[in-house]
Amino acid sequence: MLLIHQRNLHTFLLTLLPHEDDVDDLLQQICLALWQKKDSYAPDRPFLPWAYAFARNHALKYLQQQSRDKQVAVFHGGLLEQLAVARETFDASADTRRQALAACLKRLRPEQRQLLEDRFAGTQTLKQLAAATGVSAASLTMKLQRLRHALLKCVQHRLAREEAT
Repeated sequence: MLLIHQRNLHTFLLTLLPHEDDVDDLLQQICLALWQKKDSYAPDRPFLPWAYAFARNHALKYLQQQSRDKQVAVFHGGLLEQLAVARETFDASADTRRQALAACLKRLRPEQRQLLEDRFAGTQTLKQLAAATGVSAASLTMKLQRLRHALLKCVQHRLAREEAT
């Protein structure tokens, strides 16, 4: 579980610490501490919020020490707390949106999914893909717009339905 979310923790720490070198060093310490505290994690709870709280506490302690050592100017603790909470909330909503998009993509016909994948995989230009599919670039652009719009509506509908429950 920790390996899966290590990148999320790294990004989370980037919002709290001023130097990426500090982030890398602290992330190693946090991963070791999380591993040592793995027995205190309840598997019925989501892992990432638990790990974020752990990382937030370690980052705050680290910044307080840096401030005492006069090595770095740090934000007021309340501001850091607000940044951490904002980042956690963003990550949670991004995961929800990603899950909704994945469900909506599954509802598309296979040829529609393939068209989106071909276009957004970045291996072909729009003109190359249009030529490969035998349609004009303008026609392909319209088809992709309709698919994106349908996906947007589907995601919005799923998110609204999820909020209602």
